[in-house]
Amino acid sequence: MSKSSVPDTKQIQYDRQLRLWGDHGQKALESGRVCLIGANALGTEILKALVLPGLGSFTIIDHQSVTLADCGSNFFVHPSMVDQPRARITCEFLSQLNPDVRGTYIDKPSIDELLKQNTFDFSQFSVVITANLPYKTLSILASLLWTIKVPLLIARNYGFIGMIRLQVVEHYVIEAHPDDTIPDLRLDRPLTRFVEHCNSIDFDSLTREEHLHLPSLIILYKALQLWQKQTHRSDLPRTRSEKDEFKQILEQLSHHSAYDTQDQHKSLENFEEAKRTVPSRLVTANLPATIKDLFQDHACLELTSQSNIFWFIVHALKQFTENEGQGLLPVRGDVPDMITSTNSYVKLLEIFQGQAQKDREIVHNYLLDLLEKHKRMSNDCINLYPLVEIYCKNAAFLKVLRTSALKQIDEFKEETSSNLSWYIGLHFCDLFYEKYDRYPGEYLSDSEQFDVDLDDLKELHKQRSNKSLTSGDIQSILEELCRYGASEIHSIAAFVGGCCAQEAIKLITHQYVPIDNTMVYNGIEQSISVFKL
Repeated sequence: MSKSSVPDTKQIQYDRQLRLWGDHGQKALESGRVCLIGANALGTEILKALVLPGLGSFTIIDHQSVTLADCGSNFFVHPSMVDQPRARITCEFLSQLNPDVRGTYIDKPSIDELLKQNTFDFSQFSVVITANLPYKTLSILASLLWTIKVPLLIARNYGFIGMIRLQVVEHYVIEAHPDDTIPDLRLDRPLTRFVEHCNSIDFDSLTREEHLHLPSLIILYKALQLWQKQTHRSDLPRTRSEKDEFKQILEQLSHHSAYDTQDQHKSLENFEEAKRTVPSRLVTANLPATIKDLFQDHACLELTSQSNIFWFIVHALKQFTENEGQGLLPVRGDVPDMITSTNSYVKLLEIFQGQAQKDREIVHNYLLDLLEKHKRMSNDCINLYPLVEIYCKNAAFLKVLRTSALKQIDEFKEETSSNLSWYIGLHFCDLFYEKYDRYPGEYLSDSEQFDVDLDDLKELHKQRSNKSLTSGDIQSILEELCRYGASEIHSIAAFVGGCCAQEAIKLITHQYVPIDNTMVYNGIEQSISVFKL
């Protein structure tokens, strides 16, 4: 084994996640900077799931001291640490999980004071995450981050209920990793070199072994040529009867003069594969509707010197599509696995990858021209080809996510039949906190205090909602939330924390599609719902 092929320590350490987001995704994660506000059980679980895969750095903002209540839910503190700064303790332990990650903390002043002073630079972070932050403080922070265009992830654990809310002005999904993608083979508008390769194959002169190992992609195209010749058409078979005719041609092609009588009823795997893959390979090549929308987005049409590089590359893709692409995006360059010989497969791969490389070079040239036109050329723009390669390979799945800003719950319609009711119920707990400086059911002095808190919570609901409290669902939700007393349950905090960390990784790496925009986890029913609020 050559020295260059031996994996280094980092490749061994991060092997599984590198399979998910690649070396470039790991590099982006290692450049990521996260600010966590709230070093409680939920907050430390979020950071744990970010530190272990190799986040670049994190900053904890928390002015609280460790309490006995923390020791019951937060595995990063111990009763011997009570009254010590929670930010410092958790930062030290989290940093031990991965020496490559840099951790800092701020225990003075509080987040409220930092927001009042307006001197702390939140723009230095890739994403800001809050864990169980009171709503009044949260709304001020959300407004600030919206103005400076820094993504905000709001995480919450309240008893058996968990919640994640994403606020982002504009987020670019470059590698969406969609499930079950249809291969980019374009049999209805085949590549010139592919047609030449297929035409060089004469079915009648094939040997038995060559016929047995003929790639199913070539079989499909040969059958398509015969069907189009018979029907005097130039498109694909669409109706059931047309597809039946096409399959009959496939059946005829499967017979070969070189087969002896013992082969006549033998199943040919490559022809069976061709029949099986008709729905995914005989598809019309077109421009996805989502990409058409991107091309018509005002940010794409009206480039400025301040535009994000995403929009420059999208505009370059648009120019390619309108010119050399003849209405289609650059060739992706992937060829699905198929039953054939190695040489036959490699030949197909060379054809599609060769065209993909030509298309990338054209897009790259368009991009350089655009950057030059808008005076954006710099040292950082010298080697943009690897980035263009990623964009071209994922061009059909590019996406822009624009969520709404955090808004008052009064603007939402109550729906007691879904997990949204829990989200709304949590808002009334926030209103209770603003009025009494504690959550309902928290710090109970006696059993009667629970009834008093519940009545006060119901009264807040009555003042803010048009819906009657006679609804059993609302009644039980308010009672249950009051019973929780804003407690953190470690198993719920760990689950929600892991989910929140995944969303943060999506934002940092620009891979996979983040939630849009609110996720509610119901630990009672073990169910998850996502709402666009």
